[in-house]
Amino acid sequence: MSLSSQSNAAQRGAKPALNVAMVGHAFMGRAHGNAYRQANHFFDLPRTVVPKIIVGRDAGRAAAAAAVLGFESATTDLKAVLADPDIHVVDVATPNDSHHTIAMAALKAKKHVLCEKPLAMTLEQAKAMAALARQQRVRVGLWHNYRRAPATALAAKMIARGDIGDVRQVRAVYLQDWLSDASVPASWRTDKKLCGSGAHGDLNAHLIDLTRALTGLEFESVCGVQQTFTKARPNGDGKGTSKVTVDDAFCFLAKFKGGAIGTYEATRVAPGRKNHNCIEVSGTTGSIRWNLERMNELEVFSYADPRDGQGFRTVMCMDGVHPYAANWWPDGHIVGYEHTFVHHVVDFVTALASKRPFAPDFDDGVRVQAVLEAALASVKQGGWVKVPK
Repeated sequence: MSLSSQSNAAQRGAKPALNVAMVGHAFMGRAHGNAYRQANHFFDLPRTVVPKIIVGRDAGRAAAAAAVLGFESATTDLKAVLADPDIHVVDVATPNDSHHTIAMAALKAKKHVLCEKPLAMTLEQAKAMAALARQQRVRVGLWHNYRRAPATALAAKMIARGDIGDVRQVRAVYLQDWLSDASVPASWRTDKKLCGSGAHGDLNAHLIDLTRALTGLEFESVCGVQQTFTKARPNGDGKGTSKVTVDDAFCFLAKFKGGAIGTYEATRVAPGRKNHNCIEVSGTTGSIRWNLERMNELEVFSYADPRDGQGFRTVMCMDGVHPYAANWWPDGHIVGYEHTFVHHVVDFVTALASKRPFAPDFDDGVRVQAVLEAALASVKQGGWVKVPK
């Protein structure tokens, strides 16, 4: 540790610093940056999380982002950041096409890595990232933050302890409407070379991970259908148009190991739906349903309830007995989208210190990527495709 780092650690207290370099600073960078600022304020962590430096392509924009997001400095020199022994964690908060390149460089520098989802552009890239993480013996995590809402964490606990019996079916939808209007400009999210796929990789990736986190089920085979409704969009500069090379909507059926089945729908052209991320799990003795737009609530049905009192009941997952909730506000005072990122940081830092497993890691990212690619292959082949092991 350098003299300056020792001084900073002393100023912050006895806990050692965990210095974070974040690559990228747009939408996801704002969410991640807020999490790094808040984690130590609300949770008693073994290390002090320090938003140290932002890495961007433009020096001016990166410096402005650092000032707003609470990072100590900014740079355009990623190589220098990776060579700095005082940087402990590299956060990849960039568009999909750069995840592999940045993460691999960080892993080679033996940095811990947090990466936005989906993990990579291809299954082979994802496998390489996971393999290098294991080889370098560093800790890695994937930003599937919806695992860490108090309600979804409770749902996973309830399903694991058998509250709804054996899982039979999963119904999952992620509906947005921001591309419903054909005049919305093209962006990296509508270019296959930059993002890999459209609603599929953007939204179905969350549903796939959430299914695995809640149920423990593994996908066996899938059968998909996709559609691009708007074939070209105006360029952001107002000059000409660009071809849309990804899906607007993607649906697929799933078979799980063990006999359960599932249905999945992701779309960015569902008028009126802003961020409708909803999953329902049906078992032999009950069901559980969660919707991000009502993220503090968990709908639960159980045949164990008295016959004359059966029906879905709503559990407000914001009491001190619920996951993460005791660290925030008094019972019943709700948390929001941004808090799921804080919980992600908290669990990652805790796992680092305790040397316990952290999920989702890059191996989980590989499993998600395998399902995504199998579904894409099924569209081309026109039938069921087995998910690679």
